Amino acid sequence: MIKRILVPLDGSELSERAVPWACEIARGVGACIVLLGVVPPPSGRWGGLFRSVTEFTQELPESETDLDRSLHPVSKDSQMASLESEVMRKLLPVADTLREQSVEATVVVGFGHPVDGILDHIVNDSIDLVVMSTHGHHGLHPYAYGSTSDRVARHSPVPVMLVRPQEVTHMLPLPRILGGT
Repeated sequence: MIKRILVPLDGSELSERAVPWACEIARGVGACIVLLGVVPPPSGRWGGLFRSVTEFTQELPESETDLDRSLHPVSKDSQMASLESEVMRKLLPVADTLREQSVEATVVVGFGHPVDGILDHIVNDSIDLVVMSTHGHHGLHPYAYGSTSDRVARHSPVPVMLVRPQEVTHMLPLPRILGGT
């Protein structure tokens, strides 16, 4: 039985195209949707992912002392908290939209390589099904989501539904979800 559906999102519009499909399945079987954002951890002062090139240039350390300070663990903790906050800011409205459609939804943020983060979350959060877009470029992280979805599908211990990122203009109702026993 499908109780928990994982929808990995990278913050791009393309990755969010999987959400209506997951919503339809969740409504049909009474499942909860877990929205997952996985971002690589920051490395150094200019390692944040949500900054423009101009901001990177403006923040380059001017001396070795500044560089050492930027690599300090407190600075990294602060960057990770900032990254987590940014991911939550992008994913919470998606969760709110699902809740408005009477679907239980939660948001989870992970750090690390997206494939590893998704696969770890599948196991650690008792996920029954993964629904994700085949592409989602230039969102929360720079990895090509197409290759991410391919590797998740190949290595996932649970079924993975890959959704092409074309815009959904209308959804056909899913009459029945068949699950193995």
